[in-house]
Amino acid sequence: VATAAASEPIKPSPLVEALLADPALPEASRRQMALFHGLWEQVSEPTVAERARIALQQFRLLDPALDDEEAEVLVRAEAAVARGQAELALELTSVDPSAQGALLRAQALQMLGRTDEAVGALIPLRQRLGRDCFEDAAELTAAARALAMLAQMQGRPARDFHQAMGFLAVARDQLDRFYWAAHLAEAELLAAKGNGSQAREALGAVLQLNRRCGLAWLLLGQLALRQFDFDRAGECHERLVAIYPEHLLAQILLAQILLTQGDPAAALQVLEPACRQYPQQRELLALRAAAEALRFNDTGCRTALLELDGLWPNSPLGYYTAGRYLAAARQYRLAAPMLHEAIGRQGNWPDPRIELGLMLLQAGDERGAHRQLQMAVELDRFHARALNSLKLTEQLVSYQQICTPHFVISFRKGIDRVLAVDIAAQIETIYDDVTQWYGHRPGRTTSIQIMPDAKWFAVRITGMPWIWTIGACTGDVIALTPPRQGANQRGSFDWFDVVRHEFVHTVTLDRTDNRIPHWFTEACAVASQRTRRDFATCRLLAAALAADRLLDLDQINWAFIRPKTPDARTLAYAQADWMLQFITTQFGHEAVLGMLEAYRAGGGDRKVLEQVAGMDVARFMQQFKQWAADQVVQWGLGPQASDRLVANAVAGQVADQVLEDLLLQHPNHTELLKRHARRALEQADEAAARQAVLRYAAACPPDPWSSRQLLDLALRSG
Repeated sequence: VATAAASEPIKPSPLVEALLADPALPEASRRQMALFHGLWEQVSEPTVAERARIALQQFRLLDPALDDEEAEVLVRAEAAVARGQAELALELTSVDPSAQGALLRAQALQMLGRTDEAVGALIPLRQRLGRDCFEDAAELTAAARALAMLAQMQGRPARDFHQAMGFLAVARDQLDRFYWAAHLAEAELLAAKGNGSQAREALGAVLQLNRRCGLAWLLLGQLALRQFDFDRAGECHERLVAIYPEHLLAQILLAQILLTQGDPAAALQVLEPACRQYPQQRELLALRAAAEALRFNDTGCRTALLELDGLWPNSPLGYYTAGRYLAAARQYRLAAPMLHEAIGRQGNWPDPRIELGLMLLQAGDERGAHRQLQMAVELDRFHARALNSLKLTEQLVSYQQICTPHFVISFRKGIDRVLAVDIAAQIETIYDDVTQWYGHRPGRTTSIQIMPDAKWFAVRITGMPWIWTIGACTGDVIALTPPRQGANQRGSFDWFDVVRHEFVHTVTLDRTDNRIPHWFTEACAVASQRTRRDFATCRLLAAALAADRLLDLDQINWAFIRPKTPDARTLAYAQADWMLQFITTQFGHEAVLGMLEAYRAGGGDRKVLEQVAGMDVARFMQQFKQWAADQVVQWGLGPQASDRLVANAVAGQVADQVLEDLLLQHPNHTELLKRHARRALEQADEAAARQAVLRYAAACPPDPWSSRQLLDLALRSG
C-alpha cells in the first residue's frame, strides 16, 4: 500500500486504529493521537488549542483559533510560516529553545532574505546532532530537516544528505513508529534528489499514518506532474479539496498542474484570489510570476517578482520558478536569464543550475550544459537526473561531427558513422523541401545527434514532455536512435522519414517562436512523411468517429504525452494529421501558414481558428467531423447494413447465390464485396477474380489486401 494510487482509499494503519481503540489509553493521549493522525472527527468538543491544531492540519490558515494565545506557540508559528507571515513567526519563536522552534525561526529568516541569520539559527542544531542523543522523534526530525536546509544554504547538500536520512530513519524506526512527519521529511529529501519512486514509497507510509496529510498529497501530486500524469495529480488535488475546499496547497497544486499543461491564463484564475487571501505567501507569488511569464506579459511578471523581492529580498524563488516553466515550454531565450538570475542570487542552491544545464542540453549547447551540470553535481552529487545528464554531456562533447551547410550531425565514433554519412548525403534535400513548403528557414544551424542506443536516447530527452520513441526534436536539436537490431535498440525504421518529421518540428517551432500547439506541429510533421495513412490508421479513425471518441482540442495535446488508453497516442497523431488535411482541403495551404503566424503572435487555438478559419472551436470540430464522416465513407469504412443474413454472408456461411443476391441489395457493402472477391479467387477464372478484387478495391481503397491479390493474380497469369 506504500505505492497506492491517489484514487485508492488509504485506510489508517491498523496499529493506529488498535492504539486509539485501546481502553487503557488515557483520554488526553487518545485525543492527541487522533489529532496527530488526522482523525479529528474523533475529538469531541475540541478546546481552542485543539481547534488550532485541526485548523493547521486542514490548512484553514485564517481560522481565528490560529491567532488565539491559548493555541500552542509552535502551531501558531507554523501557520504563520505557511501564510508567509515571517515576522509573526519570528516573534512567536524568538524564545523557543526547541529544534522545532529553531527550524521555524530559520525558515522565517530565510523568507525575509536574512540568510546569514538563518544559518546562524541552524548551526547549533547541527552541532547538537553531532553531540547529543535525541530521545524525541519530533525534535530529531526537525533537527534532520534543519541539517538538510543548512546544507542547501551553505552549498553542502551532498555532505549532509545521508546524515539527515539516517537521523530520520532513527526517528521513524526507533523513537516513534507512528511519527509520520519523519516519513514526510524523508520523502521531501528523496524528491529533491530526483528519486521519485522511493519518495512515493515514503509518502505511502505517511498516508497510512495520516490520510489527511496535505503536504503528502501535494508532494505526491508534484511527483505525478514530473511524469505528466495529470489524472493522478488531479486526484491529489481532489484529496486536498476534500480536506478543506479552500486548501492553500490545493490552490498551489492546481496552479502547477495548469502551468505544466501550458494554460497560464487558467492558472492565474486560481492564483489571483489565492494571492489576495495570502498576500505574503511566497510560493503563490513565484507561481504568479511564472504564469505571467508564460503569457509573455513582461509587466505582470516583473510586478510579481518585485512583490516577492519586497517580501524576500534577493530571493531566487521567483526567477527559478519562472525560468523552470519557461524552459519546459521551450522558451529557452526567455528562460536562460531567469535561471541565471536565480543562480546569481543563491549560488549554493543546485536546482537552478540543474534546470539551466538541462535546458542548455535541450537547446543544443552541450558545453554550456556540461559546465552548469558539473557545478550542480559538485553541489549535489546525489541528484540522479543531473548525474545522468552530466554523463551524457561528457559523451556528447567527444562525439565526431559531419557538417553540411545547415546541419551538424554528431555521432559516437564507430558504426554510427555509417548512418551519419547517409543522413549528410540527403539532409539538405530535406531542408530545401521543408523550408520551401513552410516558407521559413531556421535562424540557427540544426544539430542532429545520433544516440548509440535507447538508454542514452532516454537520458538525452529525459523529462521532456514532447518526446516519442525513436526521434525527438527540442527545437534546434534533433536526437534519434540508430535503426538497428540488438540489445537496447529500437529496431529498424525509416530514418529518412523520422529525420524529415523531426526537422518539420524544428521549422514550425522556429517559425512560431516555440508557441505552436503540440497537435499542430505533429500534424505538420506527420503530413510531411513519405509514408501515408495506412489501413490500420483509417480503421482507427473511423472507429473513433463512429464511437464519438475523437479528441477535442483540450485533450489532443496531452494525448501525445500521457495517453489514457492504449491507442490514444496513435489516435492523437492520426487525428492531428486528419485535422490538418481538413484545414488544407477547406482553406488551402495558405491557411496553414497563416495559423503558424498567428501562433507566433501568441494566439491559442481558439483565437487562431477564429482569425484564420472564421469559426470558433466548437464549429470547427463540428465541420471537421462532418467532413471526416464523408472521408470514412470514401474509405469504405462508413456505416454498413447489418442483419443476421449479412453477418452470415460476411463470415462465409451462405451459398454463392445468396451472396450474389445480397450484393444486388447492397452493392457497396465492403465486407460483402471482400467475401465475394475471396470466393472468386478460389475459382479458376482469373479474369472474374480480378474484376471482383478491383470492385472491392474501388469500394475500400485504403485496404492493401486488394493490391496483394492483384499482384498474386498477375504472377499466376504470367
